[in-house]
Amino acid sequence: MVSGASGTGKTLLCHEWLFNGLNKFGENGLYVTFTEPLFKTLKNLEGMSFYDKSAIENEKIKILDIRKAVSEKDFDQEHLINLIETEIKATGATRLVIDSITAFAYVLEDKAKIRKFIFDLGTMLATLGCTTVLTSEVSAPHKYSVYGVEEFISDGIILMGQTEQKFQNIRTLEIAKMRGISYQGGSNSFRITKNGIKMFPQLTIPLVYGSSRTKISIGVKGFDEMAKGGVYEGSSNLIAGSTGSGKSILGLHFIWEGLQKGEPCLLAGFEESRYQILRNAASFGWDLEQYEKSGLLKIMCAYPSEKYIEEHLLGIKDVIDTMKIKRCVVDSLSSIGNSFEQEQFRYFVKRLNAYLKSQNVTTIFTTATTGLMSVETLTEAHLSTMTDNIILLKYVEAEGEMRLMCSVLKTRGDDHSKSLREYHITGKGIVVGETFKGFENVMTGSTRKVAKSVEEKLKDEFSRTFGPMGSQVFDEQAEKGLDEKGLMDFVDSCVGDKIIKKDEGERFKERLKAILKG
Repeated sequence: MVSGASGTGKTLLCHEWLFNGLNKFGENGLYVTFTEPLFKTLKNLEGMSFYDKSAIENEKIKILDIRKAVSEKDFDQEHLINLIETEIKATGATRLVIDSITAFAYVLEDKAKIRKFIFDLGTMLATLGCTTVLTSEVSAPHKYSVYGVEEFISDGIILMGQTEQKFQNIRTLEIAKMRGISYQGGSNSFRITKNGIKMFPQLTIPLVYGSSRTKISIGVKGFDEMAKGGVYEGSSNLIAGSTGSGKSILGLHFIWEGLQKGEPCLLAGFEESRYQILRNAASFGWDLEQYEKSGLLKIMCAYPSEKYIEEHLLGIKDVIDTMKIKRCVVDSLSSIGNSFEQEQFRYFVKRLNAYLKSQNVTTIFTTATTGLMSVETLTEAHLSTMTDNIILLKYVEAEGEMRLMCSVLKTRGDDHSKSLREYHITGKGIVVGETFKGFENVMTGSTRKVAKSVEEKLKDEFSRTFGPMGSQVFDEQAEKGLDEKGLMDFVDSCVGDKIIKKDEGERFKERLKAILKG
């Protein structure tokens, strides 16, 4: 029995089943209709690729319209069973559709008669070796059948429906019952196309994937340092940040690094077009198009609402399977999350992440934080628990200007830097700089300068005196000791070696003494 409300695709499924039976397996079919005239049925079928006009003309598939017959007073279930038996024998049909059992049940108007009809029909068809599909028209509060009899006698039940999501209606199909065989439960989405019904079955991934000990580069030196050598191969990595903070650029770094190593890469974009991605990459000197042409890179771009969420998942899976992808960027999860219900989105991310791990694909997911400078938890869709590593990119206000800060919030299976480091977006991409020393409340987005330590003040004086080499000179001296005598001897040696002038050296020593006394 195929159950569902009006317009859910029951009749189309039945016709496709009949024509596929003939075209693929040489099995004749019989279609008995209580609802539509023959000309209307044929008109609806003409636009379908599986429709074969000659099959109708040669009665390999026969359409039997009995609407008029059932309206006669002396017509009952015995007449219908005899009529169907006669037609099956005449056409040699091994597939039968009765559309709909609900319409005929309305004629009988008695549960006992309905039960007897289906039982007698089943007995007759089993004798003839004929498989039957009954369509059932249902609406709330009924789920499978109007009279509640048909579903108990049927060997299998397929439930078809439509569910309203944020931006689209989704057609669904669910196997509710199937005697004698195992089946996958749950709702599966499908589309009605000119080729018939296109299914998008739910992807199920067992929790059996491996775990690599090999680290690979993210593509940005500073991030590799903060992650203690990069990320593990096959890991999932979440890049979180507000708009304009460089999430997509970091994704391009990651892809470009993989392409230079000859690794097949996939970039699944849900916000920007392919041409915009190519242009953005070219502005940093990265020619992605050449790798597209060579078959090493695949760029998939689509608005989330253009497809069912299961279509996106299976589309990514097909590319990974075909190209043996090693690196994948999904940009961005927040776009997908805004287009689908949260539970549906969470389930999508969980299965996509599991599949990528099962194929040992190293992945970067990007997600947008809502505020420009806010710090928020990443737990709304459990993204923080699903991914192995989390890198936060954000704006902070410091000394009267907007600056960019990055931090590694989490690494699974290894240690990571706890520092908050400034980074810059340059003509060559992202460059990670020094830590935000001398500031507090950096994570809130509104920093405040704090008093520097003695060591920091000394380092500033070295930079003031020796210029760009000051930090390196200071670090070398710090290893020997930063006591007053050691520093004074160091300055005297610099004067003696004529690295700095005598009067400059005296001023330098006075400033160092003042810091040490302070």
